[in-house]
Amino acid sequence: MLELAVAITVFVLGALAYAQTMISLERAQVRTREAGRATQAARAVLERIHAEAFPEAFRRYNGEVADDPGGAGTAPGNHFAVDGLSARPGDVDGLAGEVIFPTPPNQPGRLSEAVVDPDLGMPRDLNGDGGVNAAENYATDYRILPVRVRIAWTGVAGPGLVEINTMLGNW
Repeated sequence: MLELAVAITVFVLGALAYAQTMISLERAQVRTREAGRATQAARAVLERIHAEAFPEAFRRYNGEVADDPGGAGTAPGNHFAVDGLSARPGDVDGLAGEVIFPTPPNQPGRLSEAVVDPDLGMPRDLNGDGGVNAAENYATDYRILPVRVRIAWTGVAGPGLVEINTMLGNW
């Protein structure tokens, strides 16, 4: 009887361990699918920005609606939805995706060379005049456009984040 009880206990423990492994694998697959969806969406937004007429790219995808090339409120702006992903709780606009340029705090329409952001290689000469000038606004006078696309979501597997930092050039 004792041998049978030990055998059943070992079997039950083995079955529980197997079930836990299967649950963990499923969660990992879901997280991988969500991260892939986010990466694909970030790359698509970067491609759309790159496809814009270069002098207008910043104005179409920044957070300032007043400077949109086709008139106020006509551009996509800096926030976007990602199919299948929900924004994190507390996200003000309820959209998981965001385009970020080197702009001073609370000045989304001002492209600045002096913003400190090592991940974007900033500060940096954006217009090719040989210097970094904090006083100028390079929103229409840039040759290099640093851009970060960030997607932050909460999914089935918990919170996730994908961020792509790049430089677009007009040479």
